[in-house]
Amino acid sequence: MDIESYIKDLSPDLQEKARACGSVEELVALAKETQVPLPDEALAAIAGGDGTESGGCKPKIQCPKCGSYNCTITLEFEYTCLNCGYVWHQS
Repeated sequence: MDIESYIKDLSPDLQEKARACGSVEELVALAKETQVPLPDEALAAIAGGDGTESGGCKPKIQCPKCGSYNCTITLEFEYTCLNCGYVWHQS
């Protein structure tokens, strides 16, 4: 996934801020500050991989309800499945 395809629906101001982020951490902070969900695919686009390669350090988050890997996480460890809408907390 190309990051441009993810941010195309954001306001021009947010698009500019997202492009200016120099790291995944900055992008996550921007997403939290603006309350914009940041799916794994967008993080992978910024980080340069999807975490499935050998040696990948980013574990996939799987929805316990539908099994989808299309999930987001906030810094408060609240997970949301973008496939079925299920929300859960990591304990």
